[in-house]
Amino acid sequence: MPLVQVQHLAGAFTRDQQTALIRDITEAFVRVSGDGIRNNVLVTVTEVASGLWATGGVPLTIEDVERRRRERQASQG
Repeated sequence: MPLVQVQHLAGAFTRDQQTALIRDITEAFVRVSGDGIRNNVLVTVTEVASGLWATGGVPLTIEDVERRRRERQASQG
């Protein structure tokens, strides 16, 4: 039984987006293994508090995530 653990910064995704991730991850396993695996795919979503997620020793905050999103949207037009 597959277990997929998704961790992300608290506030980075809405509840609807989290639900979509759960559904899409489950569907990926179904596409590969068939519908019989559906009820055995376990997906957990854990939110990590802002500032307690770090890359290279540098804490990441929700403000950083929001700034990066704005920059990405601006560069995409």
